[in-house]
Amino acid sequence: MKRFFLILTVGVLTFSLLGCSALMDPDTQSSQLGAYKEEEEREVIPARHYISLIFYEDMDTNPLTTNNSENHELLKLVYSPLIRLNGSLVAEYILAESILIEGTSVRIGLKKDLKFSDGSAITAEDAAASYRTVQKTPDSPYYGRLTNVTRIQVVDDRTLLLTLREADTDFVNNLDIPIMPKSGTAASGPYQFSEKNGKLVLIPNPHHYVQPGIATIYLQHPANEQERQNMFSVGLLDVYFTSVESDLTFSGGKDYQVQTYAGDNLLYLGINCTHPLLSDAGARTFLNSLLEREKLADTVLLGQARETAYPFQSDWYKAEGLIHEKNPSDLAKKEQAAALGLNLTENALLDATGAQITFSLLVSEGSTVHQDTARAVADSFALSGIKINIESVPRTDYELRLQTGQYELYLGETKTGRTLNTVLYAAGSTLNYSGVLFPELEAAAAQYRAGTLSLTEFAGVFDTYTPVIPLAYRRGVLFVAKDIGDFQATGTWSLYGDITKLITKETELSS
Repeated sequence: MKRFFLILTVGVLTFSLLGCSALMDPDTQSSQLGAYKEEEEREVIPARHYISLIFYEDMDTNPLTTNNSENHELLKLVYSPLIRLNGSLVAEYILAESILIEGTSVRIGLKKDLKFSDGSAITAEDAAASYRTVQKTPDSPYYGRLTNVTRIQVVDDRTLLLTLREADTDFVNNLDIPIMPKSGTAASGPYQFSEKNGKLVLIPNPHHYVQPGIATIYLQHPANEQERQNMFSVGLLDVYFTSVESDLTFSGGKDYQVQTYAGDNLLYLGINCTHPLLSDAGARTFLNSLLEREKLADTVLLGQARETAYPFQSDWYKAEGLIHEKNPSDLAKKEQAAALGLNLTENALLDATGAQITFSLLVSEGSTVHQDTARAVADSFALSGIKINIESVPRTDYELRLQTGQYELYLGETKTGRTLNTVLYAAGSTLNYSGVLFPELEAAAAQYRAGTLSLTEFAGVFDTYTPVIPLAYRRGVLFVAKDIGDFQATGTWSLYGDITKLITKETELSS
């Protein structure tokens, strides 16, 4: 029974760290501790009916505008979208029943008999109001989804008509925006806010068409990051999420598992296309072919990333089979170098004067994962005789040097969205620091969006110009209590996945 006394000790630690007010429902706690029983010489705890997550009720709690990451994710459990992207970035209809895209017209039909948690009908007016709120809020995390929308019309209670500025065959993927009522805050998702013993909780929305298996979600409000870690360590918080650059571990007897969730953060090498050699598209394409992306994702990023060579996610169903040529043979390298007027010897890649090809790589000091990635990139290029001098500078200096063009290569990271995104090289983009325009590439992207060019054909144009060098899409990390099942992946919609499929498990204690 050593384990039993350990749990009691953890309970005492919990009171001393956080106070009695932070604990779960006392009835739930007592039933949990009283659930031990002998069964074939085993001590087991039955699966519980609750979990605990973070929510800051004193911050912005509007699902359409909040930029607090914890609130942003939790509110997706309360407010459902028209569609949600699955793990292959395919749109799954949630509140929508049909979506028809014809040129610049998008006609959306809602499912029948949809209701908010207060029993009122979910209508096209509510969807229109939610979208207009996003359009009026540039700081909204969903603002970019609707920048191509010029008009929102309500046809009838179940039909919404959107007009686009430019045709976009993938526009459906932008409709993963939570739907709120036109007035009030009633829930459209599987959970609704409630109170239990004077504390804010989530309970199932009885009017949602899918009922979750978890009966209660307790909402915790840590005062700071250290308290958030303490809450997870002692069992007051069941999920702790962070980016992959964290090497955080939890000790002190805490049983937990590590899960990853899909993300749309792209790690890439930015290129100063005004550099004498890098202004040659052939040279950029050559550099792009030399990188060992798979090794980078598996080792430096610890398998918590997916390699990519294009400005769209490689696990997108439309991108299946689109694999950039990797690790050209020594002979192929020599031939490509010669075509550029360079000489690849056994030890170095030399220019016409016999000097080794050398580039500086600018990286911010603030990120461990960026530092590690920069070193891995340098090692990869070194195998082809290219020398990389890493310049690690404070974040403010890093941003200043990018804006003033004082770099040759830089390591960057940005959110690109779910499908094809040209923000990295588009004319006027704040990330196109060198200011060089790529009209052929932008034309190819427009043709793809209009449906007159395939994604494979676009990828060929991208390979020809290589305005940036994509490396990998990072995944986030979930530290999860041992007795909770896997969060079912839903693409980049929610790190908590499809909460309706979440279960808790019976756990066993060793004697």
